[in-house]
Amino acid sequence: MADTDSNRDSVMTDPDSNDYDSEVELEIATAYVQLCIEYVQKYYMKRPMCTSILSGRSYVIEVLEGNPQVCYNIFRMDKTILRHLCNELKRLHLLEEDTGIVLVEEAIGIVLYIVKHNADYQLTTNRFQHSLKTIQRLFWRALRAIHALGCLIIRPDANAADLPHSLLGNEKYYPWFKKCVGAIDGMHISASAPFGRTTAFIDRRSDITQNAICACNFDIRFTYVHSGWEGSANDSRVMQDTLRHAE
Repeated sequence: MADTDSNRDSVMTDPDSNDYDSEVELEIATAYVQLCIEYVQKYYMKRPMCTSILSGRSYVIEVLEGNPQVCYNIFRMDKTILRHLCNELKRLHLLEEDTGIVLVEEAIGIVLYIVKHNADYQLTTNRFQHSLKTIQRLFWRALRAIHALGCLIIRPDANAADLPHSLLGNEKYYPWFKKCVGAIDGMHISASAPFGRTTAFIDRRSDITQNAICACNFDIRFTYVHSGWEGSANDSRVMQDTLRHAE
């Protein structure tokens, strides 16, 4: 019994045990202080992220007024066409300036920048000097406006002219094409596949694409576009789905 008491006393007075407890307490205190510092830096000592001298508005204006090749390299669109697109969106009231601060050209530039460079919101935020929430809002607003404009432009022409003279006077094509309204063909468009579905979008050339079908009239203007199918989809399957949606 006396030996047990002596062993217990030796454990309680073991200097190594006291050192271990002190180290644990020190680690806990250090972690707590670190969390406090991070909290203060995050919520009380915020450092602005958008500090570039060149704002998104100034950046787009500079590109549009600069070398045409630079505009094409950045937005993958000629600046004359880009200006025309923005003017049409404003004329049809499909996209308005955001409280006079964000130009329509800037909103469209954000969409084209993301699509051209496959850039994420964080990178676009740094380039256009807006908050993440603002970039997301502008992107979806401009994207919906472009889609609405596409529905107005890409459609069959109810007042389509008769067959061109090149067909009317050619026995090889007439009268076989006398009711023809245009041409239809499929194409594979490079795309970024959704996460987890990359395999389905790999085409026969091992590229990640969408299989789209388009129709155009004799003026080489698109009158119908059906997109969204995976690159691995067969053309006949895309055609059947097109006819089903056209009914």
